This record gives sequence, C-alpha cells and structure tokens, in this order.
Amino acid sequence: MLDPATPWKPVALPGASERRTPSATPGDGTPPHVWWLRMEVPASALAPTPQGPRLYIPRWHTLGNAAVYVNGRLAWQSRGSQVLVSFNQPVWLDLGGDVRPGQPLTVHVRMAGAEGAGGALSSLWAGPAEELRAGWRMRSLLQSDLLAYVRGANLVLGLLALAVWLARRRQGETGYLLFFLMSLSHVFATSFFLVDAEGFGLDDGWFAWMTMAGSLSASTCAFLLLCRIQGRHYPRLAGMLMLYVAVAALALLPLWSPPHGAMLPLLRLVQIPAALPLVGAAVAGAWSLRTWPHMLLAALMVLLFPLWLHDLAMQNFRVSAEHIYATPYLYVGVIAMFLIASFLRYQQAAREAAQAHAMLAERLAAQERELGLAHERLRAAEREQTLMHERQRLMREMHDGVGSSLMSALRLVQHGQATVDVAQVLKECIDDLKISIDSLEPVDADLLALLAGLRFRLEQRLGEAGIALHWRTSEVPDLPWLDAQNALHVLRILQEVLTNIIKHSGATAITVSTAEAARGTDPGVPGVQVCVHDNGRPFAPLDTLPPGRRGLGNVRARAQALGAQCSWEHRAPETPGTAFTLWLPLRRNG
Repeated sequence: MLDPATPWKPVALPGASERRTPSATPGDGTPPHVWWLRMEVPASALAPTPQGPRLYIPRWHTLGNAAVYVNGRLAWQSRGSQVLVSFNQPVWLDLGGDVRPGQPLTVHVRMAGAEGAGGALSSLWAGPAEELRAGWRMRSLLQSDLLAYVRGANLVLGLLALAVWLARRRQGETGYLLFFLMSLSHVFATSFFLVDAEGFGLDDGWFAWMTMAGSLSASTCAFLLLCRIQGRHYPRLAGMLMLYVAVAALALLPLWSPPHGAMLPLLRLVQIPAALPLVGAAVAGAWSLRTWPHMLLAALMVLLFPLWLHDLAMQNFRVSAEHIYATPYLYVGVIAMFLIASFLRYQQAAREAAQAHAMLAERLAAQERELGLAHERLRAAEREQTLMHERQRLMREMHDGVGSSLMSALRLVQHGQATVDVAQVLKECIDDLKISIDSLEPVDADLLALLAGLRFRLEQRLGEAGIALHWRTSEVPDLPWLDAQNALHVLRILQEVLTNIIKHSGATAITVSTAEAARGTDPGVPGVQVCVHDNGRPFAPLDTLPPGRRGLGNVRARAQALGAQCSWEHRAPETPGTAFTLWLPLRRNG
C-alpha cells in the first residue's frame, strides 16, 4: 500500500458497499474482501495547538475489522468480535506523536469484511482537537452515551416498579411487573448498539439471539401493559402474540439455527409480527380514549415502521453512515409515553379517590348531625328518666319516712293515746325532710361535706336532748360513687343510729370520727370508716330482728346497697357505751 506505484482512485465520503448476500460470515474460511482508503492531511491542518491534532471518524461498519495507519504506523484497530463490531462508537485518535513540523501526514484506513457482506465508512476529519471535539462529543452522545444513560434510567425505573410489585403483588398489580420486564427487555434489545472496541466477550450467535429475544419480549410486554393502561382486553391476540414470540425465540436458538452473523438484517424482520399488535392496540386506544398521551403514543407507534425501515437500510449500507440509528430512541419515547399514561391514570385515580373522600366526608358529616340529634334526644330522655327516678325516690323516702311518721302519730292521736309527744314526732318528721333535701345538694364525692350537713341538722336536736356532740373527723379520700341517692343512704344510716341513741341509750355524749381503713386480707380493700361512739347503755343487735323493729333492718339494707359494712361493738368495761362503725369502700364494683 505504501508503494508509489499502487493505483488509487478518488472516492467521496461517506461511502458504502451494499450487502449482496447474507451467506458470508467472518471466520468461515472464505478469504475476506479488503479495501483501503488513503487521505493526505496537509501541514496546515497540523499546526501546533494546545491540545494537538486529532483524527475523528464518526462511524465505520462491516462484517470484519478495521484499522488506521498514520505514516505507515498502526495507530488503531478494532478488536473483539468481527460480527458485533463497534460500529456505533466514534473513532478518536491523537496524531500528536506523528506530526513533523511543516510536513503532511498520510492516513490509511483498512477495512476487511466477508465477501459480499458490504461495508460503510463515514466522513474522516483531521485537524486541531479544539475544532473537532464538539462534533466528536455530539456524535458520542447521540450514538452511544445518551442511549447508555437512557438504558440505565429505564432499568432503575424498572427496578422501582419491581419493588412496588413485590410490595403489592397480593393486590394483583401485575402492571408494575410488566413495566419491569419491558425495561429489562429494552436493556437487552439495545445492547447491540453499545458494543465497544473490546466487545462483550459473549458468543456472537448468543449475543445476537439475546438482542432479538429482548426486542420481541419488549414488544410483548409493551402490548400487555398498554392493554392494562387502556382498560381493554384482547385475550386471543395476546395468546397468539406470546405463542409467536416463544416459537420464534426457540426456532432462532443458536444451537440449531443458521449463523446469526450472516443474517443479522433478516433477524429484524422477525420483529414485525410482534410489533403489529402493539401498534394496533395503541391506535385503537387513541381512537376510543381521545386523550393526548394515548394519541401521542399511537403516533410514536405509527412512526415505528418508517424508523425501523431506516435502521434496516442503514444496516444494509443503503443509507449514509452519517445517520443515527433511531429505533433505540423510539423505545425510549414509548417508555416515556407509558410513564405519562400511567401518571395520568394515577391522577385520575387520585381525583376519583378525592371525590370519594369528599362524598364520604359529606356522608360522615350528615351521620354526625343525625348522631348529634339522636344524642340530644337521648340526653333529653335520660334527663327525663333521671328526674322521674328522683321524683320516685323522693316520693318513696317521704312516704316511708315523713309520711310514715306522720301517719303513725295521726293514728295514735285518733285513738286517744295522749302519751304521744306530737311535738317530738313533728321534729323528727322535719329532720327527715331536711335530710332528704340535703341529699340533693352536690357534695362532689366529699364525705366530710356530707357529714357536716348532717351535723348542722342534728346538733340542735341532740343539744335539746341533753347530749353533747363531739366532732373528731380527719381528712379522708373522696368517694367517686357518692351521688345523691348513695348520699341519702349514708345520711339515713347515721340518722337511724343517732335516733336510736337518743331514744334508747340514755347517753350524755356522742363522738363522731372518720379515718381511712382497709378491710379484708392484706393488703385489704381500701376504704374509709365513720365511727359513732356513745357513753350510754351498751347495745348489741340480734342477728334476727323481732317483728316491728325495722330501723336496724333498714340500716343493714342500706349498707348492703352501698357495698358497705356496719357493725356495733360494746367496749365495756374499759369504755362505757357502744361504738357503731360504718365502713365505706373507695371504689365500688361495677
């Protein structure tokens, strides 16, 4: 090639030699077809600059290998597979080591490929790095870097969708799983465009089959996912599509199929039947739903075929090597449209949820209003019932207490028993009436306040009877259960005890004391006790009361109603008189 007598002819770049047969495969023993290109780089293009001169080749492509020589020295050559070459990776060479001041450079490009497989070479650029770097970076971005970034982003979104599906698989959220499978299939399908100069180290046949299977799987997953997003179902079409993909993938396994390196363009034809259902579903959904994401998705699907034909023509070297493969980016647009459609569906679901929430809130407000009215009616009925119970209680107390005493006195007077002290009977009736009224006053669970009212009512009567009242109460805990009815029970018990002392004991002094006390086994039930001690004749009540003695029976019945305990204790000869103890629990069961 360096012999000056070697004949050369001028060619225009970019240039190409079309494929003529799919049967040629590198490494099958057939001598390769080799062609050389020579370019003279003038010295003016090699003027010294801070970054030095560079050689820039946007794209080369053939079933074989390529090499670049500068002034007869091998400066670059492709490595790895001769079928899956780095056709999408721009060549960027530093020429600084070969430049001689004021002298041109001779660059030879050697391309060797299978006979009849054809090849293509883009334009060649030589000059200062400052002028060529922008074009080289743009080419690198459009041909490989951007596609690698997008593949990574799709894979991250797919992994996120997989995580969501794993968390919600019991709810039947298979759409997230389909999106993950579609993203993963896109990664395999586009690996063909990202082969670098070193290759992937994978067998050519299996690598080609992996990219073809990834493309078929991506179309299938996209079709199933689109049907879920649109809310439409094509069970027969889906079954036929999955059957076709399975048969095609099995038929093209490298174990028994022809060498894939010789039929790479034909493998793209296998993708057409898998893409047709996806395009049809996108167009039908756009026609029925009439929303801009589905219409844009349908437009992208319709563009699939002309772009696919463009890429097929580039692979057969019928289109300039300066063009960009568009199919990988179309998949990116499809995934983006799926994301937009899913987002809009999420927004619609969120609006429906908000409407349902507002409706539920309105229903809840209406039920709260109804419940409030029912509560007011219930409270009114409860107040009426409470008043009725209080009326009945007061009527019963006045009938059994004041009324009974008045009726007894009336009968005695009517029968001429003049020995009855009518004034005393009337005083007792008045005391009963005052005690009943006192029980209606709120005591706020304060036993001492209740006893103070009793002291105020009975102290004068005890003084008139010649009995001194000694009050030795101490602070005791509150009794939460001490309401009006229970307070009346306590007052009636103490009134009965004090009345019996006045009538029967002949005492001259009574001492009332309070204290905390526990009853039962250790530690016992906490409570308080009220002790009434007199210095009169000792009194010990019988277990069985004789007829007509209802006072002590009432005391015991009222104590039982309170959950309390009462006892009489005779302390002679150390201390004269009788001590009555009323023990009240701090808490009542129920």
